Amino acid sequence: MELGTSVSTLRRAFAVGTGMTFTDWRTQVRLRASLPLLADGLPVAAVARRVGYGSLNGYVDAFRRHFGHTPAAHFR
Repeated sequence: MELGTSVSTLRRAFAVGTGMTFTDWRTQVRLRASLPLLADGLPVAAVARRVGYGSLNGYVDAFRRHFGHTPAAHFR
């Protein structure tokens, strides 16, 4: 289905509707989805892959920026 609108228009509408960019929203969704997996004791690398990160470092960096600590420290 085509909407007949530009990507820029969709980005602006998303930001107005959610108060954040699509990239920020997607990052939050991935990080929140990772919390139960970490709580279940899955290795951090496996969690990163399951929630869509291409690298362990990318996941750990995003986690640290969002929560202020690493995934390994989250449930200590």
